[in-house]
Amino acid sequence: MEFDRIDNPLKRARQGKVRARAKGIPMDMNAMVDIAFLLLTFFMLTTTMVKPKAIEMVMPAQQKEAQQPLTQEIRESRALTVIALPGNQLVFYRGFSQAKAIVTTYGKEGVRSVLKNFVAAVEEPVVLLKSHPDSVFENLVDLLDELALSGVTRYTIETFDDRDKKILEQSGVRVP
Repeated sequence: MEFDRIDNPLKRARQGKVRARAKGIPMDMNAMVDIAFLLLTFFMLTTTMVKPKAIEMVMPAQQKEAQQPLTQEIRESRALTVIALPGNQLVFYRGFSQAKAIVTTYGKEGVRSVLKNFVAAVEEPVVLLKSHPDSVFENLVDLLDELALSGVTRYTIETFDDRDKKILEQSGVRVP
């Protein structure tokens, strides 16, 4: 018996001689589509989107040209100045006239403990944030975060001036 003479249905199917007719089962898909859209609508309506987290800053009121600049005098005993220096250095001092700058670090053991102690010791404390012109903006943002974590409610952002430079030089702090 030869292999060519054996009836092979697969060979005939490859040659296109046999065609199987598949009968489909009729299905009503309307109910499944309704359920899919109901679930989609449910999850879209019940999901909460991520809300952006931002630092809330209170900006001063706009001044008219005829008005004097809005300033508020504060006592030296209520003032703490924190300066962000280049190279991720951080310096703070209390008061203005006989200030002695002290170098500290960022984080829980550094500036956060200084701020918490200051808030606990002083009635109505005011923190002056200053950033050296060569320091990174990220350092100022880190300081704002530390203020929020420490519970400081009154603070201002000021410019680094010659008086601060003089205090740093008198204290022996070298600015890189």
